[in-house]
Amino acid sequence: MNESIWRDYYRAAVLELNSSLFQIRVNEALAAIKARASYATASRAERREMDDALSTLRQLKKVDR
Repeated sequence: MNESIWRDYYRAAVLELNSSLFQIRVNEALAAIKARASYATASRAERREMDDALSTLRQLKKVDR
């Protein structure tokens, strides 16, 4: 998976204003990040960025938009 793809999914989730689509976007972003994390080519900095994104998404998922 291209390293920028998970970022696109992450941005879409964070910026989603439609409450009916929000949980879908969050789940898509979580899946994309987990898929990217499985690649050995991800740098240490990117892995930290993914960890931060996962943490943010998990917190957002708890919030009822």
